[in-house]
Amino acid sequence: MDKIVNYAVIARFLGGLICSVFRSLCREIGVRTVYKGIFAFEFPLLLVTVTGYSNNCSPWEHISGRFMRFNKGLVYLTAAALVAFVGAAVVVYVANRPAVETVVSETAKSGLLKLGVERSLAAAAGDVAPVFSHYYPDASIELETGLFADLFGRFLRRELRAMLLSGDLGTHEISLLKREEMTYRLEPVARGAVVCIVNAANPVQSLCVEELAEIFTARKARWSDGSADGGEIKAYLNNNDVRLQQQFLAMAAPEQSHLTAWHARSDRELARLVSMEKNAVGIIPLSRVGSLVTSGPASSALRVVPVCRQNGDIPVMPSQYNVYQGKYPLGYIVYYMYRKNEALAAGFGAWLAKEGQKGFVQSSLAPYKQPVRVINLN
Repeated sequence: MDKIVNYAVIARFLGGLICSVFRSLCREIGVRTVYKGIFAFEFPLLLVTVTGYSNNCSPWEHISGRFMRFNKGLVYLTAAALVAFVGAAVVVYVANRPAVETVVSETAKSGLLKLGVERSLAAAAGDVAPVFSHYYPDASIELETGLFADLFGRFLRRELRAMLLSGDLGTHEISLLKREEMTYRLEPVARGAVVCIVNAANPVQSLCVEELAEIFTARKARWSDGSADGGEIKAYLNNNDVRLQQQFLAMAAPEQSHLTAWHARSDRELARLVSMEKNAVGIIPLSRVGSLVTSGPASSALRVVPVCRQNGDIPVMPSQYNVYQGKYPLGYIVYYMYRKNEALAAGFGAWLAKEGQKGFVQSSLAPYKQPVRVINLN
């Protein structure tokens, strides 16, 4: 009987100890089903001790009476069941414990940056941003294109960490940034321009800024000097590119409050409409000239018109060189705007202002400054 008692004590002790430990573990990870199963298995083993003390008898006396019919095989079976159940509990614990994530702290050269880009700048941004990730593989730049108003709203709500935008901010945008107490920086990174296009059959050779202002504010209704047979001018604007309209208004007609023209829904539609009407004229951003006028489906029916600052000046074509040199009169700055307290956003801005200028040379925009060229004499 001593052996039976010893086996019973061992079974009770192992059951109580192991089950109590795993009961705590399962409670910690919230697996209630496993917890209940362990408690149900443990309860019969611990009941002997509780009832023994409640009847004012020693544990040894209680065990002797209750486990007289215990044999060695049953103890082994109990131990085997305990081991199986413990193994199952370990598997459940491992499967349900929180995954250990490797957290990489953001730096100027690592992390994720969501960059809002105006649609007119999407092609240029798509050329430049991957180069940064190529040099710094731990940094990922996600481009999110859209209308300026939508992107700016998301920047204010801190859904976007940076933006690429055409021209200076208006007083309204600046006031909104101040209201949100947002510390931001505008980094000049490239140069864009407002480009005038006409139908290829239109004989007009050049236009000055003042003439364009008169056309797009409805103060000039007909072509003069025999251009386009003196027909009625049909001016077109991309109604969704509010930023381009603002830049053109600020440069060409700052005393006017708005522009007046026929509306197109996109630059591509504007190009198609101008290509279909001999007396038509439109304005598009420099970044869209290549895809619409040079190689677009309507390119053979379109022509870029050189612009002079005022009557008597030499008309200038909006080439990358002329825009960079400031010779083209309708040029503007492209800015990278970001929040100052974010490492990767600041690092990408610093790169755009220096090494990134090489990318803008190869893009549809002009660089803000000439990239530095290093000549190795060795």
